[in-house]
Amino acid sequence: MKKVLLSIIMASTLLNAGGYKVPEQSADSLGLAASNVAFSFGADAAYFNPANMMFLDGRHHIESTLGWFHINKLEFKSDSGKSYKSEKFDSLAGTFSFVTPEIYENWKFGLALAVPAAVGVSWEDPATAFTAKRFKLQVVELNPTVAYRINDKLAVALGARGVYTKGKIASDFGQIGYREIKGDGMGYGYNVALTYRPIEDLSFAVTYRSNVNLDLKGHTDADFNGALSPISYHGKTKVKIPLPAQLVLATGYKFSDFTLLLAFERTYWSKFKGYDFEYMDKGPAHSHPAFARFMDDPVIKNAKDTNTYRLGLAYDVNEKFRLMAGFAYDEDITSSKHTGLELPNTTSKVYSFGVNYKFTPNLEMALGYVYQHRDKKRATGITNSIATKMSGEFDTGTIQILGTTFKYTF
Repeated sequence: MKKVLLSIIMASTLLNAGGYKVPEQSADSLGLAASNVAFSFGADAAYFNPANMMFLDGRHHIESTLGWFHINKLEFKSDSGKSYKSEKFDSLAGTFSFVTPEIYENWKFGLALAVPAAVGVSWEDPATAFTAKRFKLQVVELNPTVAYRINDKLAVALGARGVYTKGKIASDFGQIGYREIKGDGMGYGYNVALTYRPIEDLSFAVTYRSNVNLDLKGHTDADFNGALSPISYHGKTKVKIPLPAQLVLATGYKFSDFTLLLAFERTYWSKFKGYDFEYMDKGPAHSHPAFARFMDDPVIKNAKDTNTYRLGLAYDVNEKFRLMAGFAYDEDITSSKHTGLELPNTTSKVYSFGVNYKFTPNLEMALGYVYQHRDKKRATGITNSIATKMSGEFDTGTIQILGTTFKYTF
């Protein structure tokens, strides 16, 4: 159970480098591969870099995005020669951002409602359904922010983070039994940001998102058969997982009709060494020798700090029409020994493009698209249907995201 529930938590956050993270929360960020940190083109500044709110014009800025997420089938080929394929996953999610004018002199306020992940993995073959027959999660982050202009060149910002996670997982043990887990949790943190523009066309930015502790609480229904029936469990489960902090250093430069954007992310995954779950409803199942093997074995990840490198280019064709393109390289977080079917971490490359069109001085629409290529990776610690280990290789995988954003100012 721990490995499956852990997958939900790790896949549920924006900081999930190497997993199925979704850093893009608007059509602009989709088109620019989330490099839009030093310069912002709209209200999504409230999420990516709230210090940039001070460099937007003096109107209210509102934008709403609807995104489609598609995770293609992933193939795992074991060393025995047998291949397994996950099911594809599709989901829709919406986001919202809002920035005020200067209600008080040199002060602006913002609010962002983000969906930092939309993840689903399903393995139907009995040999792989033990770990992750199916799971789906919902994640929402509410991020209120405030920005202050120190002078015409420098602005700072502070925000609060509230992250809510809800998931449902099913594991099929075949003749041994069946298990279903439902859980949710709320975590809190903060984010800070700084933007410095020595000249109008050059920008430097620093943003930091704090560690967020998720106290995930849920209920487990696990029914085992035959000799394993004594380890059946129906009761409460909880775990506390620290989500790692993230630092972003970014710069941008405008020349002629082009804006070049660069961003470097450092995600502090090394804090994740291992996890242990607590089964709150104590009973005879806990003392059974097989309980630890099937339900309560420690989860070891030994994750490492990772870097992500982002590049974006925006081109203003004219006053109404803007083209965007981007590229990102995202490092893996775990070794082959700690990679599982439930969360097959790999190094990935992101290719993106987008367009933005201004219909009126107050109304714009943008489209953004991301194609993520996930590298092959060897895995040596896959748990199969009889709770033993098998080794093999994950084939290349792909994730696609398409989003449309409506922007309105008044």
